[in-house]
Amino acid sequence: MDEIRSRKELLKLMKVMSNPIRIRIIASLERDPKHIYALAKELNLSYPLVHLYLESLEKAGLVTGKLSAGLVDERERKTYHVVDFELRITPALIRKLEENQNE
Repeated sequence: MDEIRSRKELLKLMKVMSNPIRIRIIASLERDPKHIYALAKELNLSYPLVHLYLESLEKAGLVTGKLSAGLVDERERKTYHVVDFELRITPALIRKLEENQNE
């Protein structure tokens, strides 16, 4: 994940991180990368719901997916991994983003 460059980026990131299910997904993937089906089963959620959450986490740059062959069969599955990130939101950052917004 890159540096936050705008107020809009900050708000999007905060929205993504404010959802408890997305936090559970990040925690699960940090322990062990996995594909959507395994994640949905572990979290007792539907595949479509997990897919939507992963999509938003991927757009935010917090997780990434990689196609790989399955262990049981040769079908390719997208395995998701957490991107190493650190969130640091300070009053100075907020001021800087707000000042840039007004320029």
